[in-house]
Amino acid sequence: MKQRITLVHGWGYDATLWREVVPLLAGLDVEVADLGFFGAPALPADCDQPRIAVGHSLGALWWLAQTDLPWTRLVAINGFPRFTAAADFPQGVAPRILERMSKRFLTAPAAVLADFQAACGAAGPALPDDPAPLRQGLAALAEVDARTALVTRRQDVFALAAREDAIVPAAMSEAAYAGLPTGHLRWVEDGGHLLPLTHARACAALIREVAGS
Repeated sequence: MKQRITLVHGWGYDATLWREVVPLLAGLDVEVADLGFFGAPALPADCDQPRIAVGHSLGALWWLAQTDLPWTRLVAINGFPRFTAAADFPQGVAPRILERMSKRFLTAPAAVLADFQAACGAAGPALPDDPAPLRQGLAALAEVDARTALVTRRQDVFALAAREDAIVPAAMSEAAYAGLPTGHLRWVEDGGHLLPLTHARACAALIREVAGS
């Protein structure tokens, strides 16, 4: 049975993040979801059709934490099963950085968003009238730990990481995906945190490979 491919973006961006990738997936059943950071959400449709999940950054964590939308395989792009550091995950981002972002977001949300997008390497949508979903997304980055789900499904997870990623450092990706089978973690040597925009062909090639097309 033909599998649906569902793309989910990360924090600070919306469904347009996939604008360079979607044309390269022509001929496949592609669904682009939107988590609703900048307007009404358009979440993946609940269906009986087999699904390949694709997530960028927080989008990969979102898929790993899902219990209501089953998937057969996951392609994590610039992704992670946990964002913040812990005693058994020192390679993560220091919790104080998320705490500082969240506190500053309460008084200067536009500046926090702009600074994050600048660190990623490309502008994104402007601050919406209701910043609450973005604030909730920051809380998810700080709190959600889906490493157990990753271990449970490691045979089904494929990751594309970037050596020059300023948001998810290479050491963090290496530690997070250390348990994946050989060949399931791929690298873009010169890429940053927005591989769907800067290295769309590499993203599409991995998605097609996982989809068997």
